[in-house]
Amino acid sequence: MKRFWLLIVAFCVVLGLRAQSTNEYYLSYIEQYYPLAQEQMRKHHIPASITLAQGLLESGAGRSDLATQANNHFGVKCHSSWTGETMHKDDDAKNECFRKYDKVEQSYEDHSLFLLRPRYESLFALDITDYKGWARGLKQCGYATDAGYATKLITIIETYDLTQYDDLSAVEAIVQAEETPDIEELIAEEKAETKAEKKSKKKDKSQQEMPAVDLYIQHQVYRNNGAKYVVEQDGDCYYNKAKLLQNRKIFLKYKYTSGGLTYHATDTL
Repeated sequence: MKRFWLLIVAFCVVLGLRAQSTNEYYLSYIEQYYPLAQEQMRKHHIPASITLAQGLLESGAGRSDLATQANNHFGVKCHSSWTGETMHKDDDAKNECFRKYDKVEQSYEDHSLFLLRPRYESLFALDITDYKGWARGLKQCGYATDAGYATKLITIIETYDLTQYDDLSAVEAIVQAEETPDIEELIAEEKAETKAEKKSKKKDKSQQEMPAVDLYIQHQVYRNNGAKYVVEQDGDCYYNKAKLLQNRKIFLKYKYTSGGLTYHATDTL
């Protein structure tokens, strides 16, 4: 008789879960978080289908108080090792302590680390595509007290075809493609950078060859029989002198040294 009622309860659970196949919240949750589940699968070899199914079940597709207020999507309790923020709510007992995260991503990562404990070691001997073995193993290892926990996970996975996210080789290929640099793009960037550097160097060289000179401060304009002249200085050029003397024909007076003797000379600009 007891077995009969258990079968009835299980049947009702299955029917209820299968009725969620058009549940927009479940579909939205899957679309939003399957990349996180696949990332955890790649890093820790936990089936993405199991992670998604647990997230859906434990968080009510992200709508539970624990999910919305603490970003805890897997119902992970504090335990003695937890030193982060907490949230208290009634569960198996009153006012139980649950872990609180700043971001949902932290919840996904912590869920994986939680399963890496020795208590769940036997699960990692299973094939990554054996979602039924993982679901039953989670229940046997004591992840949840619900007698129908494994059945619920399996039904969610099959109803929403979550095994499509369990192809680890495909995920690793995508990640590798994202991490592999595009050679042509790198060459184009290098060419552009080289061109910009050359232009910058040319500009700097031009600025060095024609330094800004305050002509009126550095030069004294002299007159000799009505003609204007200035004394040559380092860094002078014809343009500066012409500008200084308003583009009029002028005499330049300068000196140079040769053979140990100093000569004074004049020139016309």
